Formats: sequence, C-alpha cells, structure tokens
Amino acid sequence: MSPNEIYAIAEEQLKSFTRSKIRTQIMLSLLERAKSSSDLSTETGIRNTTILHAIRDMSDSEIITRTGDGYDLTNLGKMQAYLLDDMVNFVQIVEKYRHFWKNHDITGIPTKLIPRMGMLIESEIIEGNPAEVLKSQEYFISELSNAKMIQCVSPIIVPGYAEAIATALMNGAEVDLILTGEILDIVAENYSDLLNELLKLETFRLYRIDTDVTVAFTVTDKILVLGLFRMDGGYDVGTDLNCIGDSAREWGSELFECYLKISEEIESL
Repeated sequence: MSPNEIYAIAEEQLKSFTRSKIRTQIMLSLLERAKSSSDLSTETGIRNTTILHAIRDMSDSEIITRTGDGYDLTNLGKMQAYLLDDMVNFVQIVEKYRHFWKNHDITGIPTKLIPRMGMLIESEIIEGNPAEVLKSQEYFISELSNAKMIQCVSPIIVPGYAEAIATALMNGAEVDLILTGEILDIVAENYSDLLNELLKLETFRLYRIDTDVTVAFTVTDKILVLGLFRMDGGYDVGTDLNCIGDSAREWGSELFECYLKISEEIESL
C-alpha cells in the first residue's frame, strides 16, 4: 500500500483531531478525570451550551460516554487524547526552540525519538553571553557533581567534567559514560590515574563508541542536558537544552540506550 493510499484511509480521522479547538480542549481536560459539563465550561471558558453540543457529537463518535461522575473518555477517546497531548507538546517544543532546532544538527537523535520530543516540554535553553560565555557548561558541571545517577554520551572535552564525575561517584552515584574513541584517547592520556581508579568502582562503567556522534547529552536523576553540533560541524559549547521531569529523563535514557547498543565496554586501560 502506497503512502497516498495509507493517508487516504486515515485522512478523516486526522482532520478530526485538529478541526475543533473545543473538541481538543474537552479531550485534554477529560484525560485528568471525568467531569460535568459545567466543570468543563468553567475550566475552558466555553459556554455550557457549546460544550454540550460538542459532547453530543463526540458521544456519537464513541469518543465520550456519560458516567456517574460526569462525562468521561471511552477507550477510543483516551487513545486519541493521549496522542493529542503528545502532538500539542511536540508542537510547543518545536516552536519554542525553533532557532535551536533549525541551526543545529539533529541527525544524532534517532528518528524513533523525534516524534516523542514533546516529552521535553519542561525545558529551557541555557545560553552563554559575552560576559558568561560558558554559562551552560558551568550549570552542567554543578548539576553533574550533585547527581545520584548519570548516563552520558560525550564526543567533546568539557573542562571540569572528569572532576565532577569523580565527585559524584565519591558521593555514591551510579555512572555510565560513553566516550568517542578520540575523546577516550585524550582522557586516557590526561587522566589515566584517575580513570584507572574509577574503573575499580562497581558503580562506574565506561564505554567506547567508534562512530561519528553529533549529540552530547547527560541524563541524571534530576535533569537531561542536551547539546548539539552546529550545522557547520562545530560543537555549540555555549548553548544547551536543559530539561526536567520524569518524561524528559525517560526520553534521555532511551536516547542513551540507543548509543549503548553500539558501544563497547572498557574494563581497563
């Protein structure tokens, strides 16, 4: 079946997802719990008569059902509402950081994770300025030192990074670190004693990846810090996307697992 044929089958349902602001607001509101029409009216600021009209249409489509607690989503409604919620978050993250995505290389993010980038909705850009060029890196090192869990992929050298990792480990953190071959060689040359000591710890695991990596990121128990290379091939050391929340950490851990699958563990230098 061709893409055009697949789209033709799904066209009407796709249009129904976005054709009505009222419908969308009702579905997203009912994801929380069952509500009365007056509750929905108060929450959305839409007249009760308009809410009831939309509910009748959605009931006919088997999206909403009447329960003892008010109106609720059917299983079909829940499935559509979860997708809507993901779509809304995806659009927000793309538009909010349009400049960031447009001017950076995103090929290091697996295609299966791109549609789920709405999971990064609780985020902000940390960007340096002429007075604080490395503001993003300073924030990153501070967070790293206090982390209890660290998953990291790094194709770059970050000043203070090795010391921050060591501090976190001494404080009981679990650390999984993936370095490109080039960076691992540099680290081994400059931090051989420290690295050999860390490799003796059960809580530290080091990996080597022998492929081009165009994304630098760290997942901790509190944050996901995501950095990208610019379109000209240079790493943007002054700009990071910092994300909080369970969904962002879940997304980051899945990204880490993608790189872990193509990495080799290093047990000794």
